[in-house]
Amino acid sequence: MTRRTGWFAAGVTALVLAGCAPASKVEPVAQDYIDLMLFDRIDVRDMQPNGPAFVQALRAGYLPLARVEYGETDFRDSLHFLRKAVAAAEAINVQPDMPARYGKKLTAAQVGGFEQARARLLEAYERDARRLAPVPSARAQVAYDCWLENVAEADEADAAACQEAFEAAMAEIERALAAAVENVYVVFFAFDSAEITPAARRVLEEVAQRVQAGEAVRLELAGHADRAGPARYNDRLSRRRAEAVARVLQELGVPAEAMTVRWFGETRPRVPTPDDVPEPQNRRVEIVLG
Repeated sequence: MTRRTGWFAAGVTALVLAGCAPASKVEPVAQDYIDLMLFDRIDVRDMQPNGPAFVQALRAGYLPLARVEYGETDFRDSLHFLRKAVAAAEAINVQPDMPARYGKKLTAAQVGGFEQARARLLEAYERDARRLAPVPSARAQVAYDCWLENVAEADEADAAACQEAFEAAMAEIERALAAAVENVYVVFFAFDSAEITPAARRVLEEVAQRVQAGEAVRLELAGHADRAGPARYNDRLSRRRAEAVARVLQELGVPAEAMTVRWFGETRPRVPTPDDVPEPQNRRVEIVLG
């Protein structure tokens, strides 16, 4: 334990116990903080690697992130990332952070961008990325959380570095998934948008390359929307998304006659939600290669 970390843990303990007599009446949440700093942190740092590679890489990634935030006196985020390291070590399913965690620190445009990035990562997980590319998958999740936190704190330099790390890790993941001969691709869209993002274009470039290499002769495109807004509007929006994907694929050399374009509005969600609830993973076009 470093002197500074020891001092912080002692300070937390003192603050908790100051208004509590006897010590046995420490509030449960406060006691969790004490255990986290005095015991869990050391146990997780010093543990011998065991368990799936993804879990170990996630633990190893969140620990230095927690130290960096502590060094910047951002104790709230330091504890948050430390908890995630502990949860990963305990084989709990640790998810990438939601943009909503940072509330009004993010603009609507920033929230939309992070929702897309998160949906892209979760879609890779659904394609078994945690098994097929465990270390890049863990790096991508930690880098995403780092990128999100630094944008919320208006730290442009660190945010850019974390975004670059996220994109590099995602590229590794996508190469590993392609090598596994996956035949389904998904591109995601911002809220109420049919615009093809740079990340979506990279996916479409990979699809076009596979068609040109003779790995597929037909493509089925299916446009979808989430349940925010009227059903008729979402039907038109899902059509615009599917047609936007088809246009880009044509620009990339895929013949129009090789594509079947359909759209389903809000009727086939990946993530079921109540009506009028936005959901990034439902704003998508699925591409099936055949």
